[in-house]
Amino acid sequence: MKSKFAEPMAIAVAAGSSIKAAAEAVRCSTQTAYNISATSEFRSRVSEIRSELTTAAVGRLTAAASEAVDTLRSLLDAANEPSVRLNAAKAILANLGPISEHGELRQRIDAIERGPQLKVVR
Repeated sequence: MKSKFAEPMAIAVAAGSSIKAAAEAVRCSTQTAYNISATSEFRSRVSEIRSELTTAAVGRLTAAASEAVDTLRSLLDAANEPSVRLNAAKAILANLGPISEHGELRQRIDAIERGPQLKVVR
């Protein structure tokens, strides 16, 4: 991207700003912003940045999920009231299936993306 405005605009748009708002934020004209945003290079860069932001968010959610599971497990302790233990158990069991399915689907997608595995027949 040739313009000095392109990268900061791509960051702003990837984070959810409109082209007009991104133009204002980087202090360029709306027409320049629309010209920049019309390029395939700009659209590709926005997609790339969004992917990076999503990956970072998933990482943070994964860490938080691990902490949440630890919290639920601690609530299963016999020292807690039976209703607290029951609710913790329900929460764990309710999420086990969907999470397991997600992991299995992720493995299948990864296998598909790797392509067919050719076996040498002798």
